[in-house]
Amino acid sequence: MTTNLKSLFNTFSKRPEASTKTKHEIPETTRNRVLLWCRELYSNSRADLATVGNGDYNAEFWQEIHARLLMRGGRLQLSPTDRSWSGQEAVKYVCCCSREEFLDFLEDIFSADTFFHVSIGDDKLVDELNVLLQIDKLPYHLTHFVKETVLETGHRGAPRTVTYTRAFPKVVMKENEVLHTKAVEPALTLLQQPHFLNANKEYLAALEDYRKSDFNDCIVKSCSAFESVLKVICERKGWGYKQTDTASTLVKAVLSKTTLDSYFEPLLLIIATLRNRLGSAHGAGTIVKQPSRHVAQYALNATASAILLLVQETGA
Repeated sequence: MTTNLKSLFNTFSKRPEASTKTKHEIPETTRNRVLLWCRELYSNSRADLATVGNGDYNAEFWQEIHARLLMRGGRLQLSPTDRSWSGQEAVKYVCCCSREEFLDFLEDIFSADTFFHVSIGDDKLVDELNVLLQIDKLPYHLTHFVKETVLETGHRGAPRTVTYTRAFPKVVMKENEVLHTKAVEPALTLLQQPHFLNANKEYLAALEDYRKSDFNDCIVKSCSAFESVLKVICERKGWGYKQTDTASTLVKAVLSKTTLDSYFEPLLLIIATLRNRLGSAHGAGTIVKQPSRHVAQYALNATASAILLLVQETGA
C-alpha cells in the first residue's frame, strides 16, 4: 500500500459532515451496481477507455482495498470469522459496511494505485459513478479529478508536456439539488480548464473547508477563487490589472468591458463583502466571527454563480 497515509484518512467518514448530515443509507441496489461497475472497469475490458495497461486487475484492486480497510479501521482483520481470500473478504465488507465507509470506498476507487492500470484518470468514469448514485436518488456527488498540464524539459533537453493529478475525486453532499446542478457543478466543470487551475484549487479548498465546518476559511477561499477568476479574465482579454488589485477594483475593471449594467457591481461584490465582514482574512480582533453553515453555503453558491456569469459574459 503506497498511498500517502494522510490522504488515506482524508475520507468522507473522517470529515465533520459525515456526522452532521441527515443519514441517507446506501441501499443494496446501489452497492451492487457499483460493485458490478468496478468489476467491469478493473477487468480492463472496456474498449471506450484510454487504458494504460492490459489484463485483469480486479484481484490487485481488492487486495489494495483490503489493506486500506484494515489500516483505516485500525484492524488486523476485517472479520474474525471470515477466512476468505483478502480480496473476497473486502468485497463482502463493502456490501454490508456503514454508509460512511461505503462513501470512503467510492473515493478509494479513483485514488487506488491500481486505478491507473485501467484508466488515465478519465472524468467520464466519475460521471458514470454519479449516475449510479442518482438512480436511487442519493444526495451524494463525486467531484472530478484536478489536473495540471505543464511543459518540462525531457531527455536530452527536449521539451515535453506532462499532466499531473493534483486532487482525486471526493464525495460531497448536494445541499440543494437545483443549486448544485445549476451553479456548483457547472462552476467546477468550468474551472477544470487549465488557465483556471489556481481558482479551481481555491474553490475546491473552500468546499473542503465547508465539509470541515470551517466556515470562516470557506468564505475567505470562496472570495480568493472569485478574485483569481477575475484576474484570469483580465489576463486573457488583455485588460490591465495588478496582482495586488482588490475584488472591488477587479470587478469594476471587468464590468467596464462588458455589456452588464453597473448595478451588477454590488451584486458581485457581495462575495468580497462577506469575506471582509465574516471571514478571517483580515483578523477578527476582539470580535469573534462565527458565520453559520447556511451563510457559508450562500458564499459558495454566490461564488459559483458569479464565476459562471462573468466567464460566460467575457468568453474568457
